[in-house]
Amino acid sequence: MYFPFVLKELSKRKSRTLTNILTIVTVVIILLLVSGIMNAYSTAVYQPFESINSDLILQKSENTTKISNSQIRIPFGKSQFTQEEIQEISALDHVQSISSSLIIWNFNKKGFISIEGLKPNSEIYASRASQSYKGRFLTDDDEDKAVVEKHFAKFNHWVIGSNISLGDKSFEVVGTLGNDDNGQIFSSNVYLNVNDAQDLIVNKGFNQIYLKIDELSNEEELKLQIKNINENITIISSNSISATLSNTVNIFQKFQYIGIAIILFITVLILLKVNSLNILERRKDIAVMKTVGWTKKAITKQLLSEFIIQTIIGFVIGVLLSKLIVLVIGTIQFDIPLGLESSTISFNVYLPAIMIIKYLFMLAITSLITVYFVVKKISSMKPSENLRSY
Repeated sequence: MYFPFVLKELSKRKSRTLTNILTIVTVVIILLLVSGIMNAYSTAVYQPFESINSDLILQKSENTTKISNSQIRIPFGKSQFTQEEIQEISALDHVQSISSSLIIWNFNKKGFISIEGLKPNSEIYASRASQSYKGRFLTDDDEDKAVVEKHFAKFNHWVIGSNISLGDKSFEVVGTLGNDDNGQIFSSNVYLNVNDAQDLIVNKGFNQIYLKIDELSNEEELKLQIKNINENITIISSNSISATLSNTVNIFQKFQYIGIAIILFITVLILLKVNSLNILERRKDIAVMKTVGWTKKAITKQLLSEFIIQTIIGFVIGVLLSKLIVLVIGTIQFDIPLGLESSTISFNVYLPAIMIIKYLFMLAITSLITVYFVVKKISSMKPSENLRSY
């Protein structure tokens, strides 16, 4: 009884139908894109630490940089930990495992290469080994062997078996490493056994420490203990990165529902205005419907059915357009400080199904309640009152 008449009314009143649908489409796009970007933004800061299976990264910011030759050097401002400091950190409460590595830079005519010397059988060594892409990873007894990050290898046209020059030594590429995009903020271009890296700068120390802790809730306590060992130690964690981005992330988390409420309130006003005017224009139709026997319930059902269809169509179009926009956007990048350096983190914008469903119900309920009161008021009027305006 209702469906053919509903479709007829929707096609007959094209201006009203299109206005309602476009209103829903616009609101859906705003809600999904803002929430999708910010949720991905908030989550992205934790992913780099998951890729290296560590909770804290330690660096030491003393101005004792030593240059061993014109090409190989320790990064500016990143000095080495003493053996006593490493032992003290390892003995602290809440430290489950500790890995030490040596970060060095290679400068030559072709450009800049970051190198990390890994200590065999350490946690970070195992994490890097699990990311092997082609070939193999380093073994304990490897000498003058190197593993190269896959994008860097492709850029330099290096393959398994290629020889690369670092300082005054040559290293054979035995494998490539496949870091995910977010893990690359803690990745180097080339990986060596720590003995080979130390030989390049004629130094047996370490300048980067990776810690795995028992509970993330103990992070702040552990940071204080580390600072007591040496106040020049810089501590990087997902929380410290998140704190750096707090002006955006925290504001979003704190005012997310306020923002959604404001958007929905504006939607209610628009829908209320549009549908009130259009339903008022149909007072004569409603009067005729009541005259020929339509009940108040039937009229309400008819008008709400029209709006439900418009809402569904608008929501589907809004979701499809949002997904298209996300596809065009692809990844978003932003710069973050990482201890003594800075880097760029990238994340993919996505629209979780649970978020889409949540907004569908939220928008549908809000809109239907708004329209229901308008419809109820008009349909409850006597036919003579509706016809009096004509």
